[in-house]
Amino acid sequence: MDRHPPRLRGKTRLDRFLVARGIGIAGFVEETGLSRQWLQRVRFGDAEPTAMSIPRFVKAARLLAKDDSIKANDLFPLDDDDSPQ
Repeated sequence: MDRHPPRLRGKTRLDRFLVARGIGIAGFVEETGLSRQWLQRVRFGDAEPTAMSIPRFVKAARLLAKDDSIKANDLFPLDDDDSPQ
């Protein structure tokens, strides 16, 4: 019996961002320098990013998406909720 329900894509803002920009997890792991396991936990909402990791996420996202306008709030709901509108 599977102890964990299947993870749904698009559950978090980070996952939606990565999918929309076509950014693979391997490249994101390499650029952030964070472990794949922890990054996947954050991506699927099983963990929260730390204050020290958020700048690493943003820097990697900017580099891989080739877009310097990306902000932390594009990846995580920092100043509002993540409810569907």
